[in-house]
Amino acid sequence: MLYSSNKIFMRKKKALIVGGSGQIGLYLSKYLLKKNYFVYVTTRKLKKKTIKNVNFLGLKDKINFVILKHFKIKNINSLFNKLTPDEIYYLAGQSYPSKSFFKKRETIESNILGCKNFLKIMKKNSSKCKFFNASSSEIFGNHKKFLNINSKKKPVSPYGRSKLISYQITKKYREKYNLNAYNGIIFNTESYLRPKNFLIPKICMSAIASFKNKRKINYFGNLKILREWNWCEEQVVLVWKFLQKKPQDFLLSNGMYFSVTEMLFFAFNYFNLDYKKFVKTSEIFTRSKDVNSVKSNLKNQFKKNKIKINYKIYGKKLIERLINFYLKN
Repeated sequence: MLYSSNKIFMRKKKALIVGGSGQIGLYLSKYLLKKNYFVYVTTRKLKKKTIKNVNFLGLKDKINFVILKHFKIKNINSLFNKLTPDEIYYLAGQSYPSKSFFKKRETIESNILGCKNFLKIMKKNSSKCKFFNASSSEIFGNHKKFLNINSKKKPVSPYGRSKLISYQITKKYREKYNLNAYNGIIFNTESYLRPKNFLIPKICMSAIASFKNKRKINYFGNLKILREWNWCEEQVVLVWKFLQKKPQDFLLSNGMYFSVTEMLFFAFNYFNLDYKKFVKTSEIFTRSKDVNSVKSNLKNQFKKNKIKINYKIYGKKLIERLINFYLKN
């Protein structure tokens, strides 16, 4: 804290978002800037798509990009000592469960090695910095009952297993070495920046295509899959709010679950179309080791931390918001 004779000036906090060029990283950057942070974002390569998304969110010249190609101890130590961040958000890693079956090494190294090495450096420096590890609902595997933080964790993909290991490592460093380490188990998250090869954008784009071409048939996999689809801008606010509480593990979701069939209905009904006339299932899009059902029970978690549940965009609203955006762009 800096003082003058008349005013007290609060030192601006520094946030380091590791692997922050995706939707969560960029929306988190936008939110932290509103909170008057200095924001640094690491990426392996600054792509044209990232620059485009930065400009779309009005973040040009507001965030500082840092090239970090490898998660070696030496590289992380140099970066940590140079920036001395107050908060680290670890979002890096291969994030496609389907790809993890044939990209096991990349998945493991990016989701586990980097996370562990950042924690090692924090321990070495006796740092009071807050560390957030972005985990995934994929760590739970298949559950028929509602999920909470203590639910059994049985991942079915290499991606889920790698996220579970990084979750366990983060928890260990908090409990054994007293680091300010948090695990946030993030459920499916959507936004305008979500790549269009993910399920919800595909549903919206399929409805638009069928509206424009009444003969257009769209192919999907298992329509009975149940998920809680969240809006990214709402998720990042909660990430920050939890980091203002004591170090812990927590779930990030809205508790509002829908099947693929319901989301298809919302999308096609936007154009007064019957999705059944335009949608067919195909084994090509069906994964044998996919998680069928994801449902959460979060009331106790929010109540204990005195955080208000304020989700507004999910289900039909989420679909309509994305369709409106795709139609305009």
